Amino acid sequence: MNEIPDRMRFASRQISGDADAWTKLMALVALIEIDQATGEMTIRNGKSSLTLRSDGRVTVQGVNISQVAERNISLEAATIDLN
Repeated sequence: MNEIPDRMRFASRQISGDADAWTKLMALVALIEIDQATGEMTIRNGKSSLTLRSDGRVTVQGVNISQVAERNISLEAATIDLN
């Protein structure tokens, strides 16, 4: 498994460039949780979350979840469980 850096190491560094972009990046970093043991990464914002696991599992949770596509939305799986 890849070594996951401690996100707070980056919080203390000063970088040159757009201060507004740096502020936005740090706000995003505050929403990210990483399980050091498993490598599981979760982005949380209020009642919603997106979790990515190293085994390929992706979990999207929220009060309402919407998908919008200009064309098709394709689902490919061994089983698709609807309710």
